[in-house]
Amino acid sequence: MRRALLLAALLVGCAAGSGARSPVASDSPIAPTAQPALAVRASEDEPAEPPAPEPTLEQKLDAFFGGDAYPPPIDPSPNGRIGSMNWGTWIQPAPRSGSLPLGSIRPGDSLALSSADPVTGQGRCRSFVQVEGGYVCVGSRSTLDMTSPWMQAGRWTTPAPGPMPYHYALSMNAPMLTRPVPEDEFVWKVGKRDRKKMRGWNAGHDELAVDEPITPNGPMPEFLKDGGMTPTAWGKPGGVYKKRIPYGSMLAYTRAFEAFGRTWVLSTDMSVVPAEGLKRFRVSEFHGVELGGDVSLPIAWIRKEPRQKWKKTDGGFEPTGESWPEKHWVALTGAEEKSGKERYLETREPGIYIAKHDASVVERRPKPPWETKGTGKWIHIRVTRGTLTLYDGPKPVFTTLISPGQKDATPYGRYFVESKHHVSTMTTESGEPRRFWIADVPWTIYFKRPYAIHATYWHEDFGQRKSGGCVNLSPLDAERVFHWVEPALPKGWGSVQQVGPGGTFVLVEG
Repeated sequence: MRRALLLAALLVGCAAGSGARSPVASDSPIAPTAQPALAVRASEDEPAEPPAPEPTLEQKLDAFFGGDAYPPPIDPSPNGRIGSMNWGTWIQPAPRSGSLPLGSIRPGDSLALSSADPVTGQGRCRSFVQVEGGYVCVGSRSTLDMTSPWMQAGRWTTPAPGPMPYHYALSMNAPMLTRPVPEDEFVWKVGKRDRKKMRGWNAGHDELAVDEPITPNGPMPEFLKDGGMTPTAWGKPGGVYKKRIPYGSMLAYTRAFEAFGRTWVLSTDMSVVPAEGLKRFRVSEFHGVELGGDVSLPIAWIRKEPRQKWKKTDGGFEPTGESWPEKHWVALTGAEEKSGKERYLETREPGIYIAKHDASVVERRPKPPWETKGTGKWIHIRVTRGTLTLYDGPKPVFTTLISPGQKDATPYGRYFVESKHHVSTMTTESGEPRRFWIADVPWTIYFKRPYAIHATYWHEDFGQRKSGGCVNLSPLDAERVFHWVEPALPKGWGSVQQVGPGGTFVLVEG
């Protein structure tokens, strides 16, 4: 029963699905470097060449997915491996089905076996194999054959390291197929790319969608060559057409390639989608600020639109003519002055103030919540201020802007992290979604199912109420928070469930 409730919670509400495979190692990390290297002058008389610009996150994704080393091979293991053939490939604490699982394996991914010998199981599954940290049922949802077409094709959906595991796109009513087809076989209509901005319940879902067409980043995946098609988990070939991605739903993909005069993308469920039916999302590079050293609380965030800098005069305060850009943070001294009906906060920039109504202030909380016992990690979310701050005991270590739920959609309260998923697909439907879904949302942290903290790749309106109740972060910030909170995600697992006490405490206030 507990297992059924867990699965239901993951499939409906704010976010649904299962975790993703772990990214492979790379010599070219996706996360941006902190600071570019300084150019070296050849001589005193010759000007130094400017440093090459740091590649964007999107450029690094293209280099990774289109590189010669992609896809990576399945790592050999002396005892063999077990791979996932479907959702619900659970990792159990003991060779017994029906208990609350420790985590899961994403379809197409695999884990090394700790022992080649199977273990007799209890419950519905009669045979288990041991992996590091738990046991996996050997049944219809799993396979021990790493040479199977399913497992070999699954290598082409291996995520990239860093904050963005995949490319993402908005659907213009594109079809999902099992193989690329020539023009005379392409019978499906594709929605217009020049549609008006989204309105109503999905307003803002297209904010980061760009008009430039998707271009190939590498050759056709091997398993699709010579008439090949997406394999099925059960081995029997399926038809060419799978389903349509409704207008406004979102897709994750790895390889973009050319075939039959068209550009196609390979989605993370191994579907083949015509690129003209998609609008690619550009990648937000926004990130919060690490606290410590010269940077400490209080600080003020500029949430929306540039804000005036003010200076003190004999008659009160007047604007300097300069301003701070939006989504910018300002260090404060903690001093506050009143002039007329307005209050001004003193910044650490000498002689400069910010109007209090222009600032979203992050202050140090006097003491940790009692649930942390004064020493544990915890997360402080301020819904009305649009901020999230990480604390290690009494010490704040990181703060950033968030997009909480519209109106009162984000639940106030005191929670503990329940589970973490490398990616999670959001839908209100049970089972395989067909009406609307947001694919493979990265760095999902459930604190009160179905509510979660997660990355958002479709907007960057951080600091504003935006979501259906979840706490939206930029990809860079979401990865930072995900790796910091407990429980830790074991290598190779797609998701991890907190069993018993120990999950990071989450305080959600107004």
